[in-house]
Amino acid sequence: MKRLLLVSILTLGLLGSVIPSGAQAYGQPEQPTHEPSIIYQITADGKTKKVAAQMPYMHRGAISPSGRYVYTERIGYGKDDPTVPYLYNIQTKKLTQLSGFAKWSPKQDTLYIQERGGIIRVNPADGTKTVLVQAVPQYPVLDFLVSPDEQYMAFSRKDEKSGDASQETHLYLQHLPTGKMKINDRYAWELTAYRGIEQFYWLPTSKKLFYRTKDAYKELDLPTGLKYVHKLYAFPSYSMDMKYRYVLASNEEYLLDLQSGKKVMLQKEPQMIMEGQLDTISWSPAGHQFAAEQFFRPSNSQDSYMMLRYYREAPGFLLPFGGVGLSDYSPYLKKKANVRLIGWAKDGKSFYVADWASIYSSDFSPDKLDSYLQVMEK
Repeated sequence: MKRLLLVSILTLGLLGSVIPSGAQAYGQPEQPTHEPSIIYQITADGKTKKVAAQMPYMHRGAISPSGRYVYTERIGYGKDDPTVPYLYNIQTKKLTQLSGFAKWSPKQDTLYIQERGGIIRVNPADGTKTVLVQAVPQYPVLDFLVSPDEQYMAFSRKDEKSGDASQETHLYLQHLPTGKMKINDRYAWELTAYRGIEQFYWLPTSKKLFYRTKDAYKELDLPTGLKYVHKLYAFPSYSMDMKYRYVLASNEEYLLDLQSGKKVMLQKEPQMIMEGQLDTISWSPAGHQFAAEQFFRPSNSQDSYMMLRYYREAPGFLLPFGGVGLSDYSPYLKKKANVRLIGWAKDGKSFYVADWASIYSSDFSPDKLDSYLQVMEK
């Protein structure tokens, strides 16, 4: 059986000298910048990279399934400077401010937007809007996620009139073709959780929903309606072909072959794994290759050193991008370089990396320290 092997694409090897906004290697000074954000498209075989877009400076975002649009956010640094969401059209180079924070539909260029405590659906091509969840005072939507098959949307609402904290968060499932919805669970949610930390995870088959509560991770099996409680360190993460599952346990990190039950070990330590673990994983929409952001080690500057890695099934060890080898690893600072994976192309033949604007704690006013913590946690 072919082995699942590692290909490393580190910042200098992956992006060469074209990164403009501060993807520093060790020892280079910090320089605040508002230079344009750059979107790169990299083929899955690692042989080709190109600039897909150069857009006004932003701090985070995600590319649409077709690669035509970028949902993005510019972080606010003070009381009168809120974080603002935008839509950027790569073809027309038009930047449009949105009415709320948003997420892409898994397969189509459709935006789902949290607007004034409700949820609307927007077609970015013509601006058509559809209200899916009505905004209700004292019953706001907290978070949502559309299923991979685009048939359901899971979302949670907080009943601010409830006198029972253990029941005040309501889990809904909405059938998107008909608009029908119902409450599937009531639970306590960590309401102080930072915005941007996902509260839901759908299995690629769309048959199971995992969701975060205050004390545990729960699973809803859609065909039976049964619910299960799990003691997990993080949401599960499955390849789209359901061949592998990424697992982070207390003392080991591995890919589980779901057919054979064998572990493809990434690392195993006697104590809790910290350094070297995958921080963000982005599975290809086809097969089981993925790109990932990997935590390298802490930094003494309220940041952390990161690397980008790429995994694929191959008959041999592949080193793309001009001779990058094991001794050439070039970590970068997570927030000051702010180089992020932002999605895959729909055909699974390429993925996108964004070089966002740098983020500095010193730029935040005292009244906006919570916003900085939100950024650091995302």
